[in-house]
Amino acid sequence: MEVDFLLINPWIYDFAAYDFWLKPYGLLLIGGKLRKLGYSVYYLDLLDPFHPELPKKPKRRNFGTGHFYKEFVPKPVYFNDVPRRFYRYGIPINILEKTLKHIKFKAIFLTCLMTYWYPGLLALLEFLTTRYPKTPIYIGGIYAKLCYNHLKNQIETYFSDYPIYIVNENHDKFLEKIKSKYQPSGEPYSHEYPIFDLQNKIPYVVIMTSYGCPFNCPYCASKRLYPKFKPRNPEEVFREILFWYTKYGVKDFAFYDDALLFNFESHLAVILEKILSHNLHLRFHTPNAIHARFVTKEVAKLLKKSGFKTIRIGLERVENRFDNKLSIEEFLQAVFYLKSAGFKESELGAYFLYGVPEENFGEVERGLLFLAEHKIPPYLAEFSPIPGTPFFEIAKIHSRYPIEEDPIFHNNTVFPALKKPNWEKIENVKALARKIRQNLCRS
Repeated sequence: MEVDFLLINPWIYDFAAYDFWLKPYGLLLIGGKLRKLGYSVYYLDLLDPFHPELPKKPKRRNFGTGHFYKEFVPKPVYFNDVPRRFYRYGIPINILEKTLKHIKFKAIFLTCLMTYWYPGLLALLEFLTTRYPKTPIYIGGIYAKLCYNHLKNQIETYFSDYPIYIVNENHDKFLEKIKSKYQPSGEPYSHEYPIFDLQNKIPYVVIMTSYGCPFNCPYCASKRLYPKFKPRNPEEVFREILFWYTKYGVKDFAFYDDALLFNFESHLAVILEKILSHNLHLRFHTPNAIHARFVTKEVAKLLKKSGFKTIRIGLERVENRFDNKLSIEEFLQAVFYLKSAGFKESELGAYFLYGVPEENFGEVERGLLFLAEHKIPPYLAEFSPIPGTPFFEIAKIHSRYPIEEDPIFHNNTVFPALKKPNWEKIENVKALARKIRQNLCRS
């Protein structure tokens, strides 16, 4: 098979990785835009849990989520104090080798989502440069954007003899560069939707109705990734959802928006009303969480009526709040409206941030008990310091790792903002959160 471009989603090297509607949205979107211009593309997802040649099929759960295939690998020596095993998540290397034998391409596009997942990218670069030393490779994604200098240093140190380029501009500017270097080999597509159809299976589709966020939380990188908040046209979003449902039978859609309910009446409400008017029976999920402040009685009713099945609410903390975007009263009011609209505890959940600098685990436990009292399933979110945010500067002072020098130390599993993690207390709060969820979702 001959194509213009090969797009690859790398392996993950980590203590844990789970397909909670996890997709390299930017890479898939670039693939769609390239097809719209007439370029032919081949997409290879090294995390693909549906690859027919996997030695063992990973367990899958409701609504398209589930496990990845994984293989044990030695843990990095600087994480010896972390009482967890380390893995490479994704397809075995021999499957990658076998697949690429049948494909010819002009250039390769890679991504890397989490900053601390770059070892998977470097392993893939080593594989590709050995076999395709003259083929241009373009690297984008969150790691490339937030840790540009680190990636640049890795390339200069280990891959200086190869044509590797870091993509640090927006999609439109990058595509202009591509158009000036490569002639498309085919006819333009009628749409530029992300290339979910090039997967072995489409368990769900990721949707973004807007880019960026109107808020500026001290622990979030949204402003660095998208400096301006930019909503999409609701009609365009609806047509995209309708396309995946009518052509591929997709029923599960995960919203990646950072502010999904912002300007609800003129934005998401328009999309959902169209879905209802077309009598589409879909399931929607919010892995990035919604803002409780925007949940009114009417909003909750429309979310329920249109098919939302997974509602995560951003709470962060109960005591010692890190921002002013939400009060506890607003949070509880939102939960009341959602439950009144018919949402069950099993469909709801609050993200609770912990592992922050100078963490108070007593406060964490009290917060979890507060959620249990109000019958709201807690979902713990381990803090990961993100370059360019105020919390990153604070974490630098308290961390036992040189987090400014190497993104590997941003890994939330190692609790990088703590001088000396108390693993017993960490396991205790995890067990408490798990017990509360089980009790609430069982009832």
